[in-house]
Order: sequence, then structure tokens, then C-alpha cells
Amino acid sequence: MLIWSLTPLAAVWTVNEIHWAWGLFIRFSLAIAMAFLCQVYFKVKIPLHPQALLSYAAGAIGLFASMTFCYMGASKVPSAIISMIYGIAPLMSGLMAIYMFKSTKFNAYQWMGLMLGMFELFFALGFGSQNFVLNYFGVGLELIAMMLYVLSAFAVRSVNANIHPISQMTGATLVSWIGYCGLLPFFWSDMPIQLPSLQACIALIYSALFSSVLAMIFYYALLTTTLMLITLITPVLATVWGSWLNQEQLSTDLIFGLFLLCLGLALYSFQARNKV
Repeated sequence: MLIWSLTPLAAVWTVNEIHWAWGLFIRFSLAIAMAFLCQVYFKVKIPLHPQALLSYAAGAIGLFASMTFCYMGASKVPSAIISMIYGIAPLMSGLMAIYMFKSTKFNAYQWMGLMLGMFELFFALGFGSQNFVLNYFGVGLELIAMMLYVLSAFAVRSVNANIHPISQMTGATLVSWIGYCGLLPFFWSDMPIQLPSLQACIALIYSALFSSVLAMIFYYALLTTTLMLITLITPVLATVWGSWLNQEQLSTDLIFGLFLLCLGLALYSFQARNKV
């Protein structure tokens, strides 16, 4: 929860100085080295059978495709908005389970939670205020990133390769890194020509070690359980970090939207827990 609440801010700090494609390449290059160290230290092998490779590709939807759109939008919207968009991921996951995978049904509490989540976006994105204006192209990129993140979780669950979380993290990270290598020729002119600031270096190291390695190990280990408490508190912490460490504007609409998001997720979580 703490790791993910700081991750949007790390993304914003990175793209403030480094082109998003190079920022992701550097982040995942560092993450690959750390991932292999984890494999060696914990003596975990990386399975290479077809189902494992399919699981790595499914994980890369969230690490390559989702992060690409996330970093593209990170230079256009505050970190608090990024976290709040990702905060509705459980609600979108529920909708996908209903209409795409036909695996569940919403009840009254969950529909109420979903509606509150939609109202959260209305207020958080400043539609009800003339004094708080966002870059809606950036918002659109973050929404695509969130949907790809949700799709990746479904894909990994569907493959059900029963891989050790460390191996799943390493495999998905390696596939994603290869994808970023393929992107670099299109952005060769944007290659960094000098060392970034201390702030950007901290963001890159944090993103590689904590967001890409540790958080993903925990995420894959918890993927079969509920992550609702994490998604409930993470946007609140991310808003605090963005305001405190990055001097991001906190409007009344954004704060009210954050309250609606927490209330909506609480309703959704309460009913989900009652079903267990």
C-alpha cells in the first residue's frame, strides 16, 4: 500500500526530466538486474514452459502496455489524479467480470459503490469547477493505463500457471523490458545526454526496486485474494504525498472526489467481504 501510494509521484518526477520511453527503459533495466538477484538469492527458477511464457506475456500487459500509457500521461496530470484513476480499478474489474467474462453479478451495494466511483471522477477531474482544469488528454491516457492494468490481472488469473510470484515478476519484467527496447529506436533523439537530478534518480531507483520488483512480487502473491483495502487507502496517501512532496494543487472538488472514491470502495469492499 505504501509502495503504490508513492509510485505515481515517482512517475511524475521521472518524466519531468526524462522522456517517458527512456524513463521506463532505465527503470526496467534496473528492475531486471534486481529481479535476477532475487531469483538467485531465493533459489527460484524461471519456468519456460508454454503456459509460463503465456503468463509472463499476460503480466506484461500491466507492466509494458499499462506503464507506457501511464508514463505518457504522467507529464500532463498530477500524481494524485493518477492514483485516484487507478483507485477505481476494482470497480472496473467488477464491470469486466460481469459484461466480458460473465463470472459474477453486482448487487445493490456494489452498484452504489460503482456510482459513487463515477461521481468521484466527475469531481476529481474538475468537471464541476471552473477553477480546476486538467489536461484531459493526459487523463485519457491514464484511464487507458488503468484499464490495461485491470485486463492484465484478469489475464494472469485466466492463464493460472501456478508460478512462484518471484518468477512471475521476473518473467513479466523481462518481457516488458524487451518491449521497451523495441520502443527506443522511435525516440532515439530524446535519449538523455546528462545525468538527471537527485530527485529523478531517487524516482528511478524507487520505481525499479520497490514498484517494479517488491510491489509486483507482493501483488502476484495476493492476486487470488482481495486487494480492496490497498486500493481504498492508496489514493489518500498518494494525494498526501503529491501535495507535500510535489506541491500539487488540492482543490475542493478533488478532495470531495477522493471522499466519494473511498466511500464507493468501502461499499464495494463491504459487500465483497460479506460474500467470502
